[in-house]
Amino acid sequence: MRKRRSVRIALTYALSLAVALAMLVVWVVYVVRSSVRLNELASRAGVTEGDVHWIVLTVGCVLFFLLIGGITYQLAQSVAERRYSLKQEEFLSNVTHELRSPLAAIKLHAQTLEREGLDPRTRARSLGFILQQAERMADLIENVLEGSRLTARVQALELVAVDLDPFFRGYFEEVRARTEGQGVRLGVELATGAWVLATADALHRVMDNLLDNAVRFSDPGGEVRCRVSDHDGTARIEVEDDGVGIPKKELPKIFDRFYQIGRPTDGRRRGSGLGLAIVSGLVREMHGTIQVHSQEGRPGSRFVIELPRAEAPA
Repeated sequence: MRKRRSVRIALTYALSLAVALAMLVVWVVYVVRSSVRLNELASRAGVTEGDVHWIVLTVGCVLFFLLIGGITYQLAQSVAERRYSLKQEEFLSNVTHELRSPLAAIKLHAQTLEREGLDPRTRARSLGFILQQAERMADLIENVLEGSRLTARVQALELVAVDLDPFFRGYFEEVRARTEGQGVRLGVELATGAWVLATADALHRVMDNLLDNAVRFSDPGGEVRCRVSDHDGTARIEVEDDGVGIPKKELPKIFDRFYQIGRPTDGRRRGSGLGLAIVSGLVREMHGTIQVHSQEGRPGSRFVIELPRAEAPA
């Protein structure tokens, strides 16, 4: 169905373009052959120009070229809308899959808890797994809501001064077990005394999405390295992985809404397509910048965020 619609759009454009070009050729031939008659008519009308047919020919050609440009613009709009529609469909499919997996796991462990005579260790493990999967679902829903807020550009963040050192100490303690539970080591270098204008929730969401992205593209046994340091007037946050490099042609698109890095057939878990778009939007709201350093064929990608330093509150 998708292929048929794309072919239909291409055929419609080709037919419209062919008709416009044919009309342009007919117009040129007609004006050239009727040049004498056009000049005579112009003379009777009191026009003293001797080559009126060239003016008529030029005006007609300009109009036809504008017509061709309009057809091409409409094609570009149709293709862009089609691509966006396909991205939305893929997004809905990915979100459905992301919600279905933890939901099935929660159901399975809930059924386990219904058994009589369950030993305390199994009960505790099932409860922990249910809480973990419920948190995963909540994070996904929060990402969808945050993506909608950033797209609508309403209710901007109320920035406050945040001390990065205690924030990141607590954050890395919180996520270490979750990251290493997925078979990826977490390396941390924390050397900052900076305060920045941000919110704890926004920083938390930025780091969650960057870490999730790094873990998803890392091989089991790999390492994700996080560094927080101070530089001239800024605080720098870096997240680096040992995973596959990002192709050069994909780098300008990775922060686009619904964009998915890699191919659906590469065997890796697909995200919602919102994570990096949310990271970029939140960093902008905190008046910072984000860059990505990666190269196809070389392992590892490094995301670098720089936030302007703020004065510590009195």
